[in-house]
Amino acid sequence: MNKLSARISPAPGPVPITLQPLTSSVTEKEPRGENILLQNVVSDDSDPEQRSKRICARCSFQAAWRIACGIFLGACLAVSWAWGTHNAKETLIRHPAPFFIIWFCSIWNIVFFPFYYLCQLLVKRQKEWPTTEFRKCSRFLGEELTVRTVLKRAAPFSMLWSLSGYLSLLALCHISKVDVSAVLCCGQAFVFLLSWIGLKDRFMGVRIVAVILSITGIVMMAYADGFHSDSITGVALGVGSASTSAFFKVLFRNRVGDVEPGPVSVLFSCVGLCSFVLHSWVCVLLYLTHVEYWPPSQYIPWDKLCVMASLLLVFNMLVNLGGIFTYPSLISLGILLTIPASAAVDSFVTSALQISHVRVAAAVIISAGFLMLQLPENWDDGTLRWLSTLWHGNWHEDSIVGEETAVDLVGTARAKPAVVTVG
Repeated sequence: MNKLSARISPAPGPVPITLQPLTSSVTEKEPRGENILLQNVVSDDSDPEQRSKRICARCSFQAAWRIACGIFLGACLAVSWAWGTHNAKETLIRHPAPFFIIWFCSIWNIVFFPFYYLCQLLVKRQKEWPTTEFRKCSRFLGEELTVRTVLKRAAPFSMLWSLSGYLSLLALCHISKVDVSAVLCCGQAFVFLLSWIGLKDRFMGVRIVAVILSITGIVMMAYADGFHSDSITGVALGVGSASTSAFFKVLFRNRVGDVEPGPVSVLFSCVGLCSFVLHSWVCVLLYLTHVEYWPPSQYIPWDKLCVMASLLLVFNMLVNLGGIFTYPSLISLGILLTIPASAAVDSFVTSALQISHVRVAAAVIISAGFLMLQLPENWDDGTLRWLSTLWHGNWHEDSIVGEETAVDLVGTARAKPAVVTVG
């Protein structure tokens, strides 16, 4: 009794609260069942296995959420591209001025960074001012951010962007939207070739096979209607557009480094600014020389232009900023879905959609090459380990890498170390 009274007697100064006096008092006053429940809760919180299970459940929920977002965004990406190219073709019929159209659409890229900043406000917990976020994302432009510096650094990207869009619109004048979508999917092959040559990326045999398949599909699509047709001209213009877009991406990697959403949004906003400031005089020059001339009384389809510009802006935002919400591989699959989406839009708009068997085979070959280009660098090692796991049936042992218990269970004769490639 003296011992208990010594515990609850007041102290001359503030004493930090400890768990032991609280537990002893609870043990004497609370029922036994509640005490056991309290001990189980404490043991569950302190058990690392239970904590790891909760973390795994949370990670699986986040992965499922990102996959669902990827499927939705991929579908939106394909639909926006299909309807955007459809509106582009109708706009070209009513107003045949491709450079003016691509200039008008490029100006809309100014809203890239504001949209990125709004996404960061929704995703990040720590909010930052727009100027702070802009300076953080625009370090590749230099230390001093002036209008002259921005225009000087972004002018090459603006020129490549306008040239790629201009060639794409010219290709739409000669071939169908499905063919343009299929040819532009070959841009990944050109990115690999330019990265391998210019950036010294790792050589991969499977990607060389994918490049060969892409080139084979391009040749089949070019000669689908014979040697004397508009298909050759249209496919050549589409290849030029895809090559220019690939050079745009490789130049960005060379200047900036890793492709991240923040610098990409700043770059596209600067591209829109350069298009408004630097390329306006090109439109005036083409109008004065009657290369792209229309009488002042001619009606300009501003509704079609705005719909086309907004859809292409949504497409570019999903391609470049979709990695904030989902996995980049799902965005890449959305780019591949632009081929069937364009065919679906054509069949919906026109009652009869006629596609030759040669074009279908070319699209399938290009799609196969595109999927092969999405394979990661260590896909062969992972596939061999997975096949070895299936062959031996050691699911539990092979899932634990680097632990001595797994090595003891499997045995040194059947253990396969992880292969690390450098280069």
